[in-house]
Amino acid sequence: MEPQISRKRTVRDLQVNLAKYLIHLKEGQRLESIREIAASTQMSIGAVSTALNGLQDVGAVAIQRRGHLGSIVEKLSVAKLWGVIEQGPLVIALSLPMHNRFEGLATGLKISFEKAGIEAFLIFIRGSRTRLKALTANRCHAVLMSGLAAEKLCGKDYEMLFSLPPKSWVADYNVFQRMDVDPGKPLRVAVDPDSFDHRYLTDLEFKGQDIDIHHVSFVHISRLLKNGEIDAAVWTSDQNESYLGEGITSRPLSQHVMEQVGDKSVSAAFVGRKGSEAVRAILQTCINPDDVMKIQSEIVAGRMVPEY
Repeated sequence: MEPQISRKRTVRDLQVNLAKYLIHLKEGQRLESIREIAASTQMSIGAVSTALNGLQDVGAVAIQRRGHLGSIVEKLSVAKLWGVIEQGPLVIALSLPMHNRFEGLATGLKISFEKAGIEAFLIFIRGSRTRLKALTANRCHAVLMSGLAAEKLCGKDYEMLFSLPPKSWVADYNVFQRMDVDPGKPLRVAVDPDSFDHRYLTDLEFKGQDIDIHHVSFVHISRLLKNGEIDAAVWTSDQNESYLGEGITSRPLSQHVMEQVGDKSVSAAFVGRKGSEAVRAILQTCINPDDVMKIQSEIVAGRMVPEY
């Protein structure tokens, strides 16, 4: 029995290797020769032929051979190729759905994957750094965060796989501040230490000012602001109704902050482990940014019920 088990595993490994190559292709695209595929996937010519036949048998790909003109990809099932590669669902980690823009984003992604036939699970974890820990622990295949956080946190272990347009993450950030602050005392500013964006934007906004930082969870900031335990906070305008109240004003981030961060702080980005080419191909194939943004805008406007 041992040799048979070993051989089956070898065939499986070859099919995974070939599926990772095929998942980047499009229907109608010319296929490289068997010899070229063997060289690029580090497989033998015979192994490529065997693995390709196996993938065709399960309906993952259909190849049309045209003799000396070569072969083209007649049909391609991204869902089945992903099944060969991963043998399980695609798992994406998002921020907690604390406002309807996040709910719209989650709904848009769920619908996109369903249309492509991809079984996808969305999990929700507070804090971009915490989501990266889940990625490192192989609890998910990719995580969503702002483009700003992705740019600053990727480093050598992670890479940005796919991004969405501005306002896909949040509409914008505002400074919420009480009107009755004592000018003779340091400004008490709330910061959620688990949110990279919150800490980074707060540092930029209040740089050089006399402030007293209060580390709190974002879920408590509105209450602390309204009862006078803190004086100010940077937070998204998507939650204006929670943060504004009697004696509280709101203004956009300062111009010098916006010039430094641009649209990155309000754009959603997918981050994966280095070398996650199959995940990148799935995202690029399954997600149409315009469709996701349309669904998100419908939910933000209250014309569609979130489903995620």
